Amino acid sequence: MKTVAFTAALVLALPAGFAALAHESATGVVKERMERMERFEELIDRIFAMMHGELSYDPRAVRNAAEEIAQGAGLHLTDLFPQGSGSAPSEAKDDIWRDFGTFAHFAEMLEGWSRDLAAQASTPAKGRLPKRWEDAQMGPGMMRGGGMMRGSGSVSAAWHMAVTCNACNAAFREAD
Repeated sequence: MKTVAFTAALVLALPAGFAALAHESATGVVKERMERMERFEELIDRIFAMMHGELSYDPRAVRNAAEEIAQGAGLHLTDLFPQGSGSAPSEAKDDIWRDFGTFAHFAEMLEGWSRDLAAQASTPAKGRLPKRWEDAQMGPGMMRGGGMMRGSGSVSAAWHMAVTCNACNAAFREAD
């Protein structure tokens, strides 16, 4: 029985282990952007956990997290994707450089929504978000308050941050 549990745990850990190995073998700008994206994920996870009540809602922590994301987004993010930096262990698709304008637009949107969240962090979270930020998607009716996201202010800004990340990852990141 212990062998089965250990094998199951090992199988579940493999994708994370491969990602960790990829990050360890990365150098230079590729390593820097992988670490930045990983940090963004940690911060957005924390923001969503606070908005769901899994962690106590702390306006200062939300503001600081959103400001950190904003400071690393926009041009600070696109500068980490110079032409020719897409080979392994990078997870970036070549589509980034074929359609850099769209990629830059996502980076600017992330910066803008993060600044918006930072400005609204003192307003208590009102509305619904999906449990996991990775599940936030743009779809029919979403912009009119339907679907998974209902609310305004900090909830809307957090949802838009997540949707921006998810859309960019879908378009420009190799699937795990």
